[in-house]
Amino acid sequence: MSGQTRSWARHGWGGGRRMRDPEEGQIMLLTLAFTSLVIALVLVVASASAVHIERKRLLALADAVAADAADAVDEATYYGTGHEAGADPDGPTRLPLSDASVRAAVEDYLAAAPAPVTGEFARLRVAEPTGTPDGTTAEVTLTALARPALVPWVLVPWSDGITLRVTSNARAG
Repeated sequence: MSGQTRSWARHGWGGGRRMRDPEEGQIMLLTLAFTSLVIALVLVVASASAVHIERKRLLALADAVAADAADAVDEATYYGTGHEAGADPDGPTRLPLSDASVRAAVEDYLAAAPAPVTGEFARLRVAEPTGTPDGTTAEVTLTALARPALVPWVLVPWSDGITLRVTSNARAG
């Protein structure tokens, strides 16, 4: 019987004194640390995805504005020159663009766009280079500010937000 009593005491079943394991409670601490790390990682990835999606929406708006600006013919150039210098008179006629006509078309488009289209971007503005590099291509650059809501503590260095800048081109013709 005394052998059984010692066995029970060793396993904590009897009235004997139980020895404490030095590893006891460590798994809970490890689980909490890994859970916190996973949650932080998920929040950072979700915020980065939100910024990426907002950039894609801004690029879609820039594409639409550039397509509209490519139709903004500079009337003085179109009616004044007839054909471009060196152009084949029997070839296709190119619609001439100017920096002023492209810029005016961009401003008009953004002013006439419904509020849900332009209002979803913070500090939306037209930036340089906006115009035409070659007289037949409309180049539009837009900037906006993105503020991811999920992890503001990670974005302390960018407390004003993250500036998004996109450029889109469309050829007139």
